[in-house]
Amino acid sequence: MKNMEIDQEVQTKSVQSFGYIIVCDLKGNIVGISNNFSEITANSSKLYLKQHIINFFERYLVSSTNRILRTIEEVLQRKTERRILHHDILGSKYYLHIYHANDSMYCEWEPQEKSTVKAFQMDTIAYLLEEKTPAIWNTLCVAIRETIKFDRVLLYKVEDSGAGKMLTESSNPNYQTFLGKQFSEDFMPQEVIDFYKGSTFRYCPNVHLEGSEFLEDTEDTNLFLCQLNPLPLLHLNYLKSIDVVSYIAVPILIDNRFWGMLIGHHHEEKTIDFQKRQLCAFIVQHAANKYAGYFKQQQLEYHDKIKEIELDLKGKLMCGKGINCTLIENLEILCKAPKADGIAIFHNGDIFTHGVCPTEMQILQIKQIVESINKKPVFKDSNFCLRYGPQIGSRLPFAGLMALQIANRNDYYIFWFRKESVRQILQVTPAFPPLSQSNEIHFKTWEETVRDSAIPWDDNDLYFTHRLSKLIHDTIVLKSEEQEKFNEELITLNNELEMLTFTLSHDLKNPLAIVKLGTQLIHKGVTAKDEEKQKWTRIILEGIQNIESIIDGLIHIGKTKSVKFAKDPVPMVHMLRKIVQNAKILYNTDRCNIEFGKLLPVWGEKSLVYQIFLNIVGNAIKYSSTQNTPLVQINSIQRGDCIYYQIVDNGIGIPGEYLNNIFNVFTRANNTGKFPGTGVGLCLVKRIIEKLGGQISIDSEIGSGTTVTLSFPYPGEIPSSIYTG
Repeated sequence: MKNMEIDQEVQTKSVQSFGYIIVCDLKGNIVGISNNFSEITANSSKLYLKQHIINFFERYLVSSTNRILRTIEEVLQRKTERRILHHDILGSKYYLHIYHANDSMYCEWEPQEKSTVKAFQMDTIAYLLEEKTPAIWNTLCVAIRETIKFDRVLLYKVEDSGAGKMLTESSNPNYQTFLGKQFSEDFMPQEVIDFYKGSTFRYCPNVHLEGSEFLEDTEDTNLFLCQLNPLPLLHLNYLKSIDVVSYIAVPILIDNRFWGMLIGHHHEEKTIDFQKRQLCAFIVQHAANKYAGYFKQQQLEYHDKIKEIELDLKGKLMCGKGINCTLIENLEILCKAPKADGIAIFHNGDIFTHGVCPTEMQILQIKQIVESINKKPVFKDSNFCLRYGPQIGSRLPFAGLMALQIANRNDYYIFWFRKESVRQILQVTPAFPPLSQSNEIHFKTWEETVRDSAIPWDDNDLYFTHRLSKLIHDTIVLKSEEQEKFNEELITLNNELEMLTFTLSHDLKNPLAIVKLGTQLIHKGVTAKDEEKQKWTRIILEGIQNIESIIDGLIHIGKTKSVKFAKDPVPMVHMLRKIVQNAKILYNTDRCNIEFGKLLPVWGEKSLVYQIFLNIVGNAIKYSSTQNTPLVQINSIQRGDCIYYQIVDNGIGIPGEYLNNIFNVFTRANNTGKFPGTGVGLCLVKRIIEKLGGQISIDSEIGSGTTVTLSFPYPGEIPSSIYTG
């Protein structure tokens, strides 16, 4: 469509000229009247202002019946809200609408037209009333077009964003099709939506006809609900630009929400009788009710599907796996449920992805943008790339974004991505201030190719994210309760350990004192008979046995009170990079080159795994720091049911005679004097990894470096999304 600018003079208050209107206050005094009333009364319309409506009917509309006058009285007294009557004026038949609204009474006249609904049209309508499939909109457009004989009948759907699209069409093949045409949110601002919602239909037989001035005693007469209320300038000018002359629009309300409109276009002036317009409104609303039933059924089916996913996730969460592990293992399902093209989980610095996703750096930037503009747990924007792409700089592989913040934590997000959907959008822009010195409003309309935009996120997508958020929240609460119980057990255990420490310090004193005294006597070579020596040796042995009993008891208690900890797949990429970064700073060796291979997850408890790699990687960086070109290589592979990690350095190496005892506490090789350390680290690592069911081995050569191999049991398959190295 070519670019165009349409100017429209700002008018005084007016109504469409195909009918007539009078507005009264609740006392019955006329406060407003359309200027064209002089056509049927032969007097100036101004003459009737301030007159009482009953006097007006009796004096100037002598054909008025008692029924009309009685209805006026009932409406004025609010005994009835609305009536539609027939009225003969000067030999012509009119519809007379009398109704109460906005603390006023309205009387609207419009001519009756000879119009009938043919039998085949009724057959189509009857079929429509039975239609139960999504094709109901197609059938509706055909039925309405057959009823009103317009060139084109369309169904216009308004999206949550305010943008809209022509979903279905029945049209004369000689005219341009509008099927699939999309409109920007500027085409249906809220005040225009309110205008269409204000009546069962809006109708204009000729968009080129001048309106009739509305004369009023005051300036606050509200014509919003009137059938004669003119179309919004925005739509009136657009209709002229596409050569439409006659127009009808019937709003579609579903669950009291403005869903869209059925629209009729005709390229010549065409009158639609009021009763036929009413019939159209009835048919449209019935179709809307049918669609609402079908839509609700679809919603129920979708909700059932989400509940199945929810139950499956809940079962996996209750089986002992951690929240993050369960989410990562089900990334594909979590991606498909809201019809996304990609998904990413950001958890405490680690990032896990599936499908079409941006880079890690871009995800970090996206997270910062979402945090800065959104204060709610769920964020959605089908135009994210269009709006915020320039802030990121590099090209994004997606257009629409939905984000869920987990448990109000800034370090835990789920992001869903949708690919770009290139669309031709009709843009409509009112220009302010006016482009000329006259009082004019200018509307510029043009079709624009919109990129960096995706199919909008809908209510189903939001339903899924809210259910997922609730499931995770409930699980976190449950885990917190378990953690509290675990902490209580730890407190109890600590109290018992304190008691054991007191026991050691108190109960061991006596046997140790006896052992000490006996040993001193023997050491001094006290002369005694053989029986005396036996006595003291027996006392020493008994004391030793007492000590052994106490120690055995402590070991038994330690075994029965051992703390159990939950195991999860521990992502290693972010952890290892953090350890390397800190170790370089600690040992002042920025020039140390780190080569990362594939970094598979480790099955264990995160803090324990961190201790293992903190010691091993820290040692590799520390003992290679004095080399000319320090190098540390970190890689992992999976063999059978185990994950193997190798940390290789080109450091000073370990002498062979120390390798057998390297895991003993306080043991250090004789070539480590220049390096800080206590000889505790490797002993601690060995104990921790054995607690996790794994093993450690070390190969080393003086001057060539050291290779540490760690093995960790890993049950099941590793989801590809759990590592990025």
